[in-house]
Amino acid sequence: MLKFRHYIHLLIAFFSDSFKLVKALFYQIQCQHFRNEVKREAKKKSLCILGNGASLSVVCDNYEKLSNYEYCVVNYSINTDIFWKIKPVMYILTDRVYYVFKDRDDTKTVREKMQLVDWPMGLYIPYHFPKWIVEEFKKNQHIKVCRYSSEPWSPELGFYKKLRFWFYKKGLIAPNCSNVIVPAIYCAILKGYKRIYLFGVEHSWIHDITINDKNEVVLVEKHYYGSYERVWVDYDGKPIKITDLLESNLSTFNSYHNLKSFADYLGDIRIVNCTKGSFIDAFERGKLENLINGEIYVE
Repeated sequence: MLKFRHYIHLLIAFFSDSFKLVKALFYQIQCQHFRNEVKREAKKKSLCILGNGASLSVVCDNYEKLSNYEYCVVNYSINTDIFWKIKPVMYILTDRVYYVFKDRDDTKTVREKMQLVDWPMGLYIPYHFPKWIVEEFKKNQHIKVCRYSSEPWSPELGFYKKLRFWFYKKGLIAPNCSNVIVPAIYCAILKGYKRIYLFGVEHSWIHDITINDKNEVVLVEKHYYGSYERVWVDYDGKPIKITDLLESNLSTFNSYHNLKSFADYLGDIRIVNCTKGSFIDAFERGKLENLINGEIYVE
């Protein structure tokens, strides 16, 4: 009986995985059209991916000592001084907020300041971003807009899991991009970086979550440029449930493990988390001082 149940489970998993793959491929027909705009290049330097966590201040204080590295930034970093000092080569956006709330002050500022960039920079956005925002970013000739797949596929069967990494390599399917650091790592790998270092990615939100008297999820967001408290809401302005938040975080942490497995699949990539106190347990750990002294994995 147990063997019979096992075969039934495999059959159900096969149909479930196949259906999810069809859904992912429909994304190709609808948005991406089987294109891969993130072209692989031979990279001589390593890449530092900068999240916006509170710990990033240590990089801001020592960026001149990391002149041998290239930088990737995310989200609202363009509104900070460090962005203009380090002159990143990669800038990642993933949240629909940039076009759903296009008239909000912070998103407008991002689009306006994008026109002030005066060095070669790749701007990486999902294929589902509307055409008008793509064209607006392209007005700056220093910026090369590259779109990436944000469509996930999470199969259960071993064969499909190996096939998933082939799709990753082709840029056709991605880990779940529930946090912007996920597509940042994903695009960095596709771009050809062999050594990727993470800073400012604490992901320790569990310490900063409370539930108020209205049963609303309240989160204290801590960034290196400041902190604020807000009720967590969806794109329609409705408060989300704690289960939604935890599910999203679970998806994010699973995506990091998928990226680690993807790096192992490719065989020549190392991702090192240099964020003190980070909750991300998928990658090996390093320290800023090791990078400054050239002690860890520097080619």
